Amino acid sequence: MDREEMIQARVAQSSGIGSFNETDFIMFNGIEKVRPFADMLRNADEALEDSIHGEPDFDLELHWKGGVMAQYQLWLGQKQQPSYLMDVTHPHFIYRVSGDTTNQLIQVLGVDE
Repeated sequence: MDREEMIQARVAQSSGIGSFNETDFIMFNGIEKVRPFADMLRNADEALEDSIHGEPDFDLELHWKGGVMAQYQLWLGQKQQPSYLMDVTHPHFIYRVSGDTTNQLIQVLGVDE
């Protein structure tokens, strides 16, 4: 999937593992607004399944040109700490993103510690 072609990110407070909040979301449109989400996927590394604990913080629905869509759940880390992603359609795929990317996500999502 070409991460550069991402056109929209929808973000919602998570309803928990196994469910997906598709109604109460904030939309991010345009290259600059979706860049942190594209960077998140581009810089994600596979992680062990036991890397995540508790319920996810956010449900993400990402859209690319051509109608491609993917859904992820995000466990947002603290500043300078890794965050974790789970592909909703493939829950056995867990990804870790860097502390720098976590900082970008905290800023774009307006989350204060």
